[in-house]
Amino acid sequence: MEKVVYQDLYQFNFISDPLIAPDGKHAIFARHNAVEETNGYRSEVWVIDLKTGEYHPLTTGGDERGAFWIDADTVAFVTSRGKKKDAKEQKESTEWYQINIHGGEAVPFMSVNERASQIKLIDENTYVYTTEHTAPENNPLPEPENEGEAADRAEQGKDFDVFDEIPFWFNGRKVINKKRGAIMLCKQGEVKAITPPYLDATGMQLSPDKTKLVYGGCEYKDKQSWTSGMYLYDLTTGETQTLVAPGAVAVGGFYFMGSDDIFFTRTREEKRGDNPDFCLYHLKTGEVETLPFPDLLPYNSVGTDAAYGGGQGMKYENGYLYFLRTAWGNSHLVRMNHEGALETVVQAPGSVSAFDIAQGVVIFTAMRGSSLAELYRCRADEPEAGEERLTHLNEAYEQSHSVITPEYFTFENREGVTLEGFVLKPLGFEAGKKYPGILEMHGGPKVAFGSVFHHEMQCFANMGYFVFYTNPRGSDGRGEAFARLNGRMGTIDYEDFMDFTDEVICLYPELDSERIGVCGGSYGGFMCNWIIGHTNRFAAAASQRSIANYFTKMLCTDIGVNHNSLQVGDPWENTEQVWRASPLQYAPQAQTPTLFIQSDEDYRCWMSDAIQMFNALQQNGVPTRLALFHGETHELSRSGRPKNRISRLTEIGDWFEQYLKA
Repeated sequence: MEKVVYQDLYQFNFISDPLIAPDGKHAIFARHNAVEETNGYRSEVWVIDLKTGEYHPLTTGGDERGAFWIDADTVAFVTSRGKKKDAKEQKESTEWYQINIHGGEAVPFMSVNERASQIKLIDENTYVYTTEHTAPENNPLPEPENEGEAADRAEQGKDFDVFDEIPFWFNGRKVINKKRGAIMLCKQGEVKAITPPYLDATGMQLSPDKTKLVYGGCEYKDKQSWTSGMYLYDLTTGETQTLVAPGAVAVGGFYFMGSDDIFFTRTREEKRGDNPDFCLYHLKTGEVETLPFPDLLPYNSVGTDAAYGGGQGMKYENGYLYFLRTAWGNSHLVRMNHEGALETVVQAPGSVSAFDIAQGVVIFTAMRGSSLAELYRCRADEPEAGEERLTHLNEAYEQSHSVITPEYFTFENREGVTLEGFVLKPLGFEAGKKYPGILEMHGGPKVAFGSVFHHEMQCFANMGYFVFYTNPRGSDGRGEAFARLNGRMGTIDYEDFMDFTDEVICLYPELDSERIGVCGGSYGGFMCNWIIGHTNRFAAAASQRSIANYFTKMLCTDIGVNHNSLQVGDPWENTEQVWRASPLQYAPQAQTPTLFIQSDEDYRCWMSDAIQMFNALQQNGVPTRLALFHGETHELSRSGRPKNRISRLTEIGDWFEQYLKA
């Protein structure tokens, strides 16, 4: 058996975006691969015959994405194959091609003269799509249209940005000052915006009869509010109706449940940070019905660094709304009727990431056991019958590599709260022999770790470490009371991590308590910084995309004003509380050798925090190292450029080898 190593990233097949054909006979899905030669990702559309189980690539260009069914035999997808190669002559556009699943070459289908994402076909001459537009009165400096103009900006005195609103940048979108998500309607070749110029649209859904469109978003000019509304556009009359005003609520997900009801999630002012209400908007009466409180988030929040791509996470079928939910360390597919009653449809341990359903048949991408994502199928009305694995694209890798299955247990913390634990034993484990270990901590904090394949953890276990992790209070999957951390960051969650570490040392006497490292990103990076200022029990730390100072976190980052101020308080009204929650305050006590991993385009956890913590430790003579990745975002470990992902793992692995094995 071969060891799991950093470079195995190039061997993984990432599966996403399953969609069933209108006649239910076939399905498509996306396969993605990291490519060393291009330092990027290759994406293809695959098709599977749901009767025979045979599957094969439908496209081979390597840049196909956003595929959808035009009819039972034809698939459309976005590609760059029809674009001009001369960037100086080519403005931004989006090209769709179509291909018959039974054979033949792809041919042009449609084109939009701007960058488009989500698209909905209404009829052969009408469609809507989402894009990003510049609101009026924007920064007067024009965006460069080609590479030559971009190179000349400094000579023209235009090499700067102007910010006059917040947020002015956003993780993954870069500078967004006066940029807004827009929904466009194209009819008979004429294009117009459905959404107001200052509304930042967050998504759209088409009614079953394709006569109405529901969308959500926040309208603002100077400061984005935490609130958002829900709106209905009549495709027949062109009129817009406000269904839910954004005054004191935030609308999250939404979906048509038939022609007369719209499901949506709603967060009220007094419940910010908690799980949302589930509601129905009745179009015939204009009434909003609040359904029984399910105390969950309607999506998958189980984290992994071994997934790529997206897919559908909510759909209405035959009287039920289907969506994903996290329960402890697993994510399942559930369904809800119009009365709000929930049933679990896909309940096996692991993580479901995307699905589609037609005629009672569900296909979905999932991670099972220690396997990478594959495509599965089940019957919606027969959950007890189990599921059938349809693809085996990662089977050869899994059978030839030393993939280690996490051992699972539960324990009670110091307050009697039951927590779960996961432990990967080191490769070649021998009873009685001492091994170093690494405590891994997830981001969020309102997400969860589970038993699914995690490349980073598998690498470290294959390098001879115990790797262990838990879901402390603050995590998702166990209701809002368990997840509630506002005003308590670094208190009960810190206690849970310490109690968990004690428990693992007790259960696994081969774990050397003098050679344990601690590792985490985002919220996990906050906890790394917090831990090294509160205890010296760890021999080394790797703090990634971290938080050190909540004053700068709130006043520099994309979600700082609305999200982080809710977590720790207002910087001026609660100065002492904000500083108490900042790991930087406790940096003088830190003695743990610490590695900082940071991206310079991470606007979620801006690099100033890593730099501040690095400087503080350096001044105190603590061994430190800062690896600043250029051009990467908050998603470095999950979708960054492949070589940078491998370099990141190498930095962390080398740091722990130096301090945990020397």
